Amino acid sequence: MDSQLPLRIMEAVGLLHRLGYLGLRILPGINASGTAWRIVIHNVTEWNPEDEFGDPFNSEESCVYSTAGTNVFNNEVQMPEDVSRVSVAEAILEAMPSLQRSSPGETGNLDYVRWYAQLLSQVTRLDELPVAYADYFDDSEGWELGWGSRRRFPAPPTYRPEPAVSPVPAMPGQRDEHYVLELCSDMLGLQCTGQQTFDWLRGDPSLKNGKRKALPVDGYFEDLGLVVEYHERQHSEAVPFFDNKVTSTGMLRGPQRKLYDARKAARIPQHGLTLLVIDYRDFENKRGKIERDLGRDRKIVAALLDRAAERAEPGVVATFPAPLAETPAER
Repeated sequence: MDSQLPLRIMEAVGLLHRLGYLGLRILPGINASGTAWRIVIHNVTEWNPEDEFGDPFNSEESCVYSTAGTNVFNNEVQMPEDVSRVSVAEAILEAMPSLQRSSPGETGNLDYVRWYAQLLSQVTRLDELPVAYADYFDDSEGWELGWGSRRRFPAPPTYRPEPAVSPVPAMPGQRDEHYVLELCSDMLGLQCTGQQTFDWLRGDPSLKNGKRKALPVDGYFEDLGLVVEYHERQHSEAVPFFDNKVTSTGMLRGPQRKLYDARKAARIPQHGLTLLVIDYRDFENKRGKIERDLGRDRKIVAALLDRAAERAEPGVVATFPAPLAETPAER
């Protein structure tokens, strides 16, 4: 039986769109020799406007697949014959740690997400896999549904990255994490670096290749030696959809999240930085979502930032109990 992985990959991207990972795009095509279908999955945050397709093959984080590799995803992940779209979605998230959920207006990719849902409804069999580029046809007529079928589907909406704008703390539809980080930036008069990584802050080794991926932090104010992490409900409550999935390290995602929270609480102060953990419970909230009141929220954030600034030595500042420190075996 032909591998069903190409279809599961297409479905996984649609699933992640529905779960709020709206920055994902795909580029499928036929390789130069005309012998295999291949696809690259990338994030529009790495879009290169000088390239027609955004130059996804040179992205720092991406996922690739070729039918020449049968059930091997992203060059190293061996998938089972009966792989599910959820397993592929997990593999994408594992390979692209900077990929975050976003509101419809944040990525500028909403038109594409809608277009992709329509495309996906037309791709139900292996002989309908989309082709965006190939030597044998003119891509100006749209994508081809099925290798050599001559059946065309309209090309995706053009992506035009939004120009950088000043923070707007109360922007409707903005994710709570970004709302809180922009409140911090506004109060401090400094811009933070989002999704900053450090060589000394890494996850556990992959069972497949032994690699340890860097663990990004939500916000980093380098001039102040301050790291800010915003904890949504999943940091203190179970999230059934993903928590019971096995990660590349062999751990369930729920326990791994707790372990990595603890690792950050231990390692960040060890390297001379203060970690400020801002929790959704610091604010008035409804089922984990902040009930926004800009004046009230500014006071809450200002008080937390003051506590962090008052520390004489690097450490952890949090209203709610910090994660337990790692044991030597967990390091």
